[in-house]
Amino acid sequence: MAIGMILTPIYLFIIYVTPDVLWIYKLFNVPNINFVDFGPRELFILICIFLPVIGIGIYPDFVLSLSVDRVEALLSNYYPK
Repeated sequence: MAIGMILTPIYLFIIYVTPDVLWIYKLFNVPNINFVDFGPRELFILICIFLPVIGIGIYPDFVLSLSVDRVEALLSNYYPK
């Protein structure tokens, strides 16, 4: 895990500073004005993923309460009262 924590930022930095990887339009001499980062479809998907993640982060009890009975049943097998 430590090796991964060291190599990952190095790898991401190399990819970030290499213009051929992130800015592919420079390879084909195409102006940047024709490229859009994302459209309405990608924005909708981003919101559909982003809102539940933020909601669970702010109020995790809603998701955790769904599994309380199952966890208690499993723990009762190992730790009887």
